[in-house]
Amino acid sequence: MLAIVTDSTCDFGPGGEIAFGIDIVPLLVTFGTDTYRDGVDIDNEAFYARLSHAATLPTTSQPAPASFQAVFRRRLNEGKHIVCILLSSSLSGTCQSAETAKSAFTEAEQARITIIDSRHATGNLALLVLEACSMRDQGASVKDICGRIAAMIPKIRLYAALDTLKYLRMGGRLSAAAAAAGGILKISPVVTLLDGKAAVAAKIRKNPNDFRKWLRERLLNELPDPQFPAVYISTSDAAMTAPLQEEFRYLLPPDKSMRLSLGAVIGTHAGPGAYGLCYVAKAKNG
Repeated sequence: MLAIVTDSTCDFGPGGEIAFGIDIVPLLVTFGTDTYRDGVDIDNEAFYARLSHAATLPTTSQPAPASFQAVFRRRLNEGKHIVCILLSSSLSGTCQSAETAKSAFTEAEQARITIIDSRHATGNLALLVLEACSMRDQGASVKDICGRIAAMIPKIRLYAALDTLKYLRMGGRLSAAAAAAGGILKISPVVTLLDGKAAVAAKIRKNPNDFRKWLRERLLNELPDPQFPAVYISTSDAAMTAPLQEEFRYLLPPDKSMRLSLGAVIGTHAGPGAYGLCYVAKAKNG
């Protein structure tokens, strides 16, 4: 028997544990003296409402090792092996918390816990977890699941347009001068994940048509692998991704696509109005 564990930055939301038969360990987000468990104590609507009026950016932090220990103990007591797929270690100490939790168990128990640094976040992490769940349901071994996940990690793509540079600036990821210039010029960065870290893939005009055009060219250059689903991501308004879904319905069939709303941890840095696409690219020789 096999248990799949992940963290709240997969952005499945509160229903994810039941829908996919997994355990989701929440990260934390703090406004001043108020700390919330991502996806548990504060919903997305309330979070973005508070974020839009915040004078300073909330802080985010990894789960305590005890949070992972509790999940690991419960699943080990059920006689299960655990595959734990987590947020990039270059973005958070979440993997380290899980490793610390694992070290508290006996050697035999540790052998039944596998922790994977996904090198990804949000929809990309979701794609890895979904594949692990699919393989689990087909009776695959831990070894086979881990091999498939390792092969997928370098092929997953995330491209998202940000509505504002404000939150990158407030978080110290962009200078005030650069943010001001971007606002004046109506420039929108397209962000991606590169080697486990956030990076700017392009700077385009702040126009949905320009983002779709840029994304179309990128998709044609890095064709999606049709055996995997696509994930459309957005912050405050899930309907923002509808034009993307319509535009790319022939490359990314709707019946193999899903929408996810970015939770508090990822949303802290993306800000309201961010939206984009996550998918698995075909191998170049595929």
